[in-house]
Amino acid sequence: MTLWYLARAAGMVALIAFTVSTVLGALASGRARPRTWSAIDRRFLMQMAHRSAAITGLLALTAHVAILVVDHFVDVSVSGALVPFTAGYAPVALGLGTLGTYAIVLTAVTGAARGRLAASARAARTWRSVHLMAYAGWALSMGHGLLAGTDTATIWASAVYVACGLAVVVAVAVRLFGHDRSANQPLATARRLVRITS
Repeated sequence: MTLWYLARAAGMVALIAFTVSTVLGALASGRARPRTWSAIDRRFLMQMAHRSAAITGLLALTAHVAILVVDHFVDVSVSGALVPFTAGYAPVALGLGTLGTYAIVLTAVTGAARGRLAASARAARTWRSVHLMAYAGWALSMGHGLLAGTDTATIWASAVYVACGLAVVVAVAVRLFGHDRSANQPLATARRLVRITS
């Protein structure tokens, strides 16, 4: 039973970390161009926290999946974890988790390659559209947790799910409605910051 408890804990840590990363990513990308050094520092710190939360989530997700495959309390094979909707235990719920994992990993890979992909306006737009998969990955992870989580009905787990959901909804609302769209030009901002620091 120890592995089962560890798997559940790792899954909850992954969800919370991905929620923090999603919220910070939404808020950081929705800000207007930084105009002062303190604004540049705040944006840099927010981006670092965003990436750190994503890495923490990926590590917890890896532990969650690995422990579930090793543990024999539930029937989750390697193929059941990798191929959506084929697990012996809660195939729909685990399928959502598998799809969410793929979306999150794709987002992480594009995030790591952002510097190379932001060389032109077209590449930056492509990067941004692929990186939006983070929202799908987060939503699929929430669905996975709600359907497969054995703690879902408890007060503490329900509070975590509600808090995570509200945090992302508020962050997305701030991103969509809380900034001047004409000021959000990532390539121009990056070039201006390079000139400032040179």
